[in-house]
Amino acid sequence: MKKENTYYFDKWLFIIALFFFTITSSGQIYADKNYYLIDSLNLNELSEGDKKTINSSLILYHNATNDTLKLDAIDLMVENLWDEKTWPRYNQLMYSLAVNKLKTLKSSSSKNRQDPVIVYFLKAQIDALNNMGLASSDQGKITKAFEYYNKGLQLSRKIKYKMGIASTTHNLSAWYFKKGDLTRALEYNFMSLKITEEIGYTKGISTTLNNIGILYDNQGDSIKALEYFKKSLKLRKEIGDKNGISHSLHSIGNLYKIQGNFIKALEFYYKSLKIREEIGNKGGIANSLNNIGFVYQEKGEIDKALEHYQKSLKIWNESGFKDDACVALNYIGNIYLIKGNIIKAKHYALRGMKMAQELGFPSRIRDNAEILNKIYKKEKKWKEALRMQELYTTMLDSIRNKETEKDVMRQQAKYDIEKKEQEIKLLSSQNEIQELKLNRNQILITAFSTAFGLALILIVVTYSRYKKKKVINQLLEKQKEAISKKNEEKKAMLKEIHHRVKNNLQVVNSLLKLQSREIEDEKVVNMFKEAQSRVVSMALLHEKMYRSDDLQHIDVKDHISLLITDLVSSYVVGKKIRLDVTIEEVNIGLQTLVPLGLIVNEVITNSLKYAFKSKNEGTITVSLKQISHKNYELIIGDDGIGFIQEKESTGLGRKLIQIFTKQLNGTIEKLNSTGTVYKLVFEKID
Repeated sequence: MKKENTYYFDKWLFIIALFFFTITSSGQIYADKNYYLIDSLNLNELSEGDKKTINSSLILYHNATNDTLKLDAIDLMVENLWDEKTWPRYNQLMYSLAVNKLKTLKSSSSKNRQDPVIVYFLKAQIDALNNMGLASSDQGKITKAFEYYNKGLQLSRKIKYKMGIASTTHNLSAWYFKKGDLTRALEYNFMSLKITEEIGYTKGISTTLNNIGILYDNQGDSIKALEYFKKSLKLRKEIGDKNGISHSLHSIGNLYKIQGNFIKALEFYYKSLKIREEIGNKGGIANSLNNIGFVYQEKGEIDKALEHYQKSLKIWNESGFKDDACVALNYIGNIYLIKGNIIKAKHYALRGMKMAQELGFPSRIRDNAEILNKIYKKEKKWKEALRMQELYTTMLDSIRNKETEKDVMRQQAKYDIEKKEQEIKLLSSQNEIQELKLNRNQILITAFSTAFGLALILIVVTYSRYKKKKVINQLLEKQKEAISKKNEEKKAMLKEIHHRVKNNLQVVNSLLKLQSREIEDEKVVNMFKEAQSRVVSMALLHEKMYRSDDLQHIDVKDHISLLITDLVSSYVVGKKIRLDVTIEEVNIGLQTLVPLGLIVNEVITNSLKYAFKSKNEGTITVSLKQISHKNYELIIGDDGIGFIQEKESTGLGRKLIQIFTKQLNGTIEKLNSTGTVYKLVFEKID
């Protein structure tokens, strides 16, 4: 009877507890989706660093005047958030925004795949696909990860997006490494290294070098592995990549651990752990704890090792990283086996084996098979023990064999040969130039030697000049190197200046937008809106400058097209506006393009405000061409209701047009055609 009463009492306690748990869970408060853009975001679970990143990025997002700026704000969150549950959701939002924008652009215009606006959103889609692959890989969805990587690689190759190709091949290398296909892993690693070196992407180079080191380490070549780890660490320190530095330190720690140098291993592991704790990299922290635990295990400090493993497993389970959780389960199972607790050892080893087989990673299956083999031997289950031994051997052979080692050597040799061929070509060109110089001097010497009394003097003079010329050439070469270095420094400084100017203009734009919200007078609000469009016009140009590798030449067509597209999307609602943009390839610098862009801004804004008031559709025409050595002609206007004298003859916009026209030493006139069309003839003032 007591047992029965106790049963019902326990049952009611369980129901009451479940009831209160449900109330507590349902009462959990999530962030407002309208502002934070995603469902069920619990800010209390985020680190302070992640909260700051989200808040600052959302301010930029909600104050953005176009989709490109919105996308930049979301990308800022994706790249800088550490929370493994949050950044993939913002990445999915970035992917959806890019795909939807591409559909709109392709259906509403005749733009082709190489159009700069379409290319911008295609690059965003590719970056998002890469990130989706990473998230899927961490969650154990290996097949899905490969699909995302493959799709991203195909798109990158279509638009010749080298950064996208480098990132995707790097991720595919990691994918093949986990699958145990070291040949393909190395092939993709060297492919990624070659592209990152071509584009000068230091962070990518350092990451690939570190991964190649891991592959050599996996093949037992510790000397070659350490060489690549040190190269990677040096580059990462140069660019201040803290997360990258922590990875390199961790990799070197792994190398010392394998060599049995536990003091050096712990030194590098703790250095790595400290950095990861500073930047809030939870996955990195768990990885460091795992390896520190392994070192303590090797030193015989079993309890200390178990403590670190359990901390690591907790973080992996919270983050949803199946692969890393599988490693921790294997380590904990091994500890309990050492302690003689067969039941717990078997529990963790079986969990690890199940997860390893779900992932399909040979190295994880191998490690769990090794422990289970020992456990079954302890239990005297010889059949199961033999099965685990055979599985261990099969997995070991699939990971490391002679053919794989040969492939590693072949890939290294191929990379080294390509670099040597480039060096030989360069030396050959230099030798040919030198030979031409020597031949020319020999002809001069021979010609002058045939002269009578002045032969000797002429030879001496020629030789003297040759020596001076050689010295002068050496001095010029040094000066050239110094000037080149200064030019690079100036170029970097100019890019930074353009970047900061663009950011400051964006802040001004945001302030104007915020201020206009407090004004009820529609006329004043419109004045603020016009001021915003002028600021955006200048900001777009500075953005082009800091994103461009060539600060002297700007893609005028790209800049004006993007400016017009932004203006149309800002002003036009419910009307179909066609754009007829014909811009020749012209060489115009920043000094000319700033006032020209502002003139385009004012005329297009005027057209969008007044030209189509009684029409549901219309066309805006922009044509730019060079008509003489220094003069250019801009035709700009619309096919709207025509010129309204009282609205357009006065006001700030028209005054600005006159001022900027004068600044360009130009003239502007209204053409006699349908709608309102202007012809501006101006000079290049750069």
